[in-house]
Amino acid sequence: MEYRNHRKNFIMLEEQDRGFALDKERPIRGYLKMETGGNRGSVRVGAENLKPFDRKHYIYKLILFGKRNERTIYKIMGDLVPSSRGKGETYLRMDPLDLDGKGNELSNFSIATVVAVSMADHREPLHPILRGRLEHKDRRGCRRQRRGGFNDFYNQHILSCCQAIEYKKELYDKTIPFREDRTGADWRRVVNLGKFPVISPGAQYMIARYRHFIFGSDETYYYVGVPGRYLENEQPDEGRSGFVLWQPIVGAESYHADKNDAPLSSRQVAYGYWIAAIHRESGRIEDIWRK
Repeated sequence: MEYRNHRKNFIMLEEQDRGFALDKERPIRGYLKMETGGNRGSVRVGAENLKPFDRKHYIYKLILFGKRNERTIYKIMGDLVPSSRGKGETYLRMDPLDLDGKGNELSNFSIATVVAVSMADHREPLHPILRGRLEHKDRRGCRRQRRGGFNDFYNQHILSCCQAIEYKKELYDKTIPFREDRTGADWRRVVNLGKFPVISPGAQYMIARYRHFIFGSDETYYYVGVPGRYLENEQPDEGRSGFVLWQPIVGAESYHADKNDAPLSSRQVAYGYWIAAIHRESGRIEDIWRK
């Protein structure tokens, strides 16, 4: 694809995690302004209501994701530094013909995301804050046809991660975490946290705390289980990321922690897992237990 003609593209970025908002009552807003011409390019990324941090704690980075030959590719574009009022804007130059220095051009990238990166703990996962979809034009000036937006891209990412775990499931220890299991899944204990397939800040915190997650499957669904008690602050993202089923581990059933009238003392001692169901064909996270 050529980038000789001058083009401008404005992309709104949608909020993904309000936990990094300066004012929790207001959404985080962001945008990208991309310009290409003469086979050169630039991107301007801006945001408002971002909580500022000392660089020893967190920094914000703009990352572009895409696919080429069925392989996920990415490019860390640069930093975004908000002011004390939560506003920030950064201007970055780019080579649209070789964006990442590996021969991948701008048109190979389809997702832009602003993430928070921990500088205090390199093992802490990235926190996606803002996201948007990049749209490109071909040489005739027509927009490329896309079968779906970010949701399709995200679902395929989840699906490929689950398939990778299932393909090598014999490498993971088999476990029987539940006496009564509504999933009927064949469970494996995964200690490599980098294999966790779902983008969920709440789940990432819990698996880092307990240093594992569980993975199971049946003919229709993949299941991902995050360790935690039946407490509001231990349900990943309050269920918004799909972790809606809770089951007690073997030996904790007698506490009936998930009953409406269960005392707090029972919920504090009954451990279990929060489980999400992922459709094996579409990669969609589904609430299959809602009555």
